[in-house]
Amino acid sequence: MLKSPFKPRNPKDFKILIFYPNLHMSALMPQSVGIFTALLRREGYQLDLFDCTYYQDIDSLTLGKNTNEEKVENRNVHKYDNTEWHEKGVKPKNGIVEDFKKKIATFQPDLILVSVLESTYYLAIDLLKSIPENQRNYKTLFGGVFATYAADKVIKNELVDYVCRGEGEGAVVEMANALCSGGRIDQIKNFTIKGNGNIYRNSMRAPIDIDTVPIPDWDLFEQGSLYRPMQGKVYRTVGVETQRGCPYTCTFCNSPGNNVIYKDETSKIFHRKKSIKRMKEEFDFLIKKYDPELIYFISDTFLAMSNKEFDEFKEMYLEYKIPFWMNTRAETINQHRADSLEEMNMLRCDIGIEHGNADYRKNYLRRNVSDEVQIKAFEMLADHKYTPKANCIIGMPDETRDLIFDTINFTRKLPKTMEATGAFIFAPYHGTPLRELAIKKGYIKEDDIVTLGITGGDKSMLNMPHLSSEEIGGLARTFSYYTKFPEDRWGEIKIAEQFTPEGDKMHEKLGKEFDKEYRYPLSQKSIDAVM
Repeated sequence: MLKSPFKPRNPKDFKILIFYPNLHMSALMPQSVGIFTALLRREGYQLDLFDCTYYQDIDSLTLGKNTNEEKVENRNVHKYDNTEWHEKGVKPKNGIVEDFKKKIATFQPDLILVSVLESTYYLAIDLLKSIPENQRNYKTLFGGVFATYAADKVIKNELVDYVCRGEGEGAVVEMANALCSGGRIDQIKNFTIKGNGNIYRNSMRAPIDIDTVPIPDWDLFEQGSLYRPMQGKVYRTVGVETQRGCPYTCTFCNSPGNNVIYKDETSKIFHRKKSIKRMKEEFDFLIKKYDPELIYFISDTFLAMSNKEFDEFKEMYLEYKIPFWMNTRAETINQHRADSLEEMNMLRCDIGIEHGNADYRKNYLRRNVSDEVQIKAFEMLADHKYTPKANCIIGMPDETRDLIFDTINFTRKLPKTMEATGAFIFAPYHGTPLRELAIKKGYIKEDDIVTLGITGGDKSMLNMPHLSSEEIGGLARTFSYYTKFPEDRWGEIKIAEQFTPEGDKMHEKLGKEFDKEYRYPLSQKSIDAVM
């Protein structure tokens, strides 16, 4: 039996620090932080937040580059004017290590909650390492995607005490209450914990009814955290969760893994949808409180719904018509939906193409959708005021240069009115079948973790004899050029693939031309239309 290391006390005397290891001006305020803030406030706990979002000196840690810069460089995201950020009260900071130490010293938390992605895990660990051992008078609880799929690795770190796997709403509150009351902690479901020289891996609880999840409370954040760039402009943005999980089984994504975990351990499927009634309540609250200029629908595949569900959502959302951004798949598009999204005032939709070779797509990615269906989807989306964008991935296991050009040539078949397509470099995330394939083939090691410099950057983690990491990086930064420039310019583009002074000079030249001719005019058209 393992009991809480704390003496029993009232929740108002138990301090919980929520630690958000985010990249500089990167992701939206996370749903998890907002939800746990709301839940723990209900219980009466003292809460504080350390948010890494504003810090520019994350690069000073041993974590790789700021990936925002790399995403702009590779034409995966738009360049934005920092002046616009500053006018809205968003002030960059430096001194992340010293500020974190100061937060620990002044707040003196009993428990630190950390939600980590694979790419932010080392950021969290490095900051926790900065605290002198004699000041570590707290326990740490790690959760999030990486903690779920790599719990056995995370719990072995000396700075980690408890790991929450899967959904945390019920589990984290139960753990906080047990710690605060001095109760037993070794049998709480969803947790992997260590103590008394043992590691306890408890079973999973069934998925919750997401209609019962509280509306996120983001009051711990600075209000500047509401602002995020989209297509070169900065908007006051809130995220609204419409579904949790995904019904598809793509091998490069760890979201489908939740269905496997929960089915094996609870006989329940992880993928669930919020009711229209619940979403309307959330819209009404968030609009009144935060007055958003842009809404991001948090869903792996937003249009994974029946026609009846879509029409019900449309009818509800036409009351608001706030510009929005979402992700979906080509199979979920039909003409009615394509037209309706314009009525609803969509600003942008990202469509996952991922790969242009149908056989590779089917056999490696489990995406059994034809070229014809995907092209037809983009044709239906074309000539609307919003911006459709195709997302592609390169540098996947066993992929060759010729296969990458299959993807390039496929995107060249898409309507010319579509915004230029960029490519992300494959990241072998824990919990994905493609990671296991990469390990089996010897392309990565079992202990490898996706770091900051990988996602959207110029590096590949895979060590493949037939396609070097440098070649993958060069194709990533020139991918958009290949999709839009005429083939007689491909000789120049090949030069721009090279990370040499000559290659960098050509990359800069082509980038300026590309942005002027193929990118910003289309984006500005959609911005002007919806605002």
